[in-house]
Amino acid sequence: MIRFAKTLDACCSDARTEPILSRRKSYASAFFILFCLSFLIPLAHAEKILEGYTVVKGKDFAFELKAPRGWVLDNEIARHQGLNVVFYPTGTDWGSSKAVFYVRLRTNDTTVRNIEEQVADTLTNLHNTGSLNAKVDFVKTLTTQDASKAKVYNYSGDKYSNFEATAYIQAKGSIHFITLSARDEATFKQAQNAFEALVTSYEDLTKAPTIDLNPPKDRE
Repeated sequence: MIRFAKTLDACCSDARTEPILSRRKSYASAFFILFCLSFLIPLAHAEKILEGYTVVKGKDFAFELKAPRGWVLDNEIARHQGLNVVFYPTGTDWGSSKAVFYVRLRTNDTTVRNIEEQVADTLTNLHNTGSLNAKVDFVKTLTTQDASKAKVYNYSGDKYSNFEATAYIQAKGSIHFITLSARDEATFKQAQNAFEALVTSYEDLTKAPTIDLNPPKDRE
């Protein structure tokens, strides 16, 4: 099978702590995102790939994701908003879709060293930026392609009336975010299966391959 992929290099590995719950047109003005990606090599094919793969890499990290069935990987449309890899359903686009996915990461620092501290920091920033009724709930833990654990939290009650879920993956030296943002609750629920498919496709490429200590014996 041919895998059409985008390889992205993270030039800024830190993302600010508030989730992007505003509508697409308000992303850049609502939150200051210290997250940027740039291409490692020029790409001859289009910037939109149906059900494509992407590799995000930078200093001390590299991971792969696959767009869910029926979703488009786009590494061009949201670059001016600090998001160089986003996903939306076929037949829609980044601006009009009621549900989108996007990817960010944050390197560990003295204030945030783990997922729980990141979630608390996100909620504090939401409250401090005008979403006084914002709340967060832990939902579940998903196991990814490489057996990493992704902790999923739901955010609601923001000032834009959006619904958001973020899967946090603790990597060595950084936390990786995969986020679903939806404009209403019905769309949020409809996108859950695709969101989980994206999260579970995550593979940390810096991990050593797993070795089976008890391989099956050849039949005589």
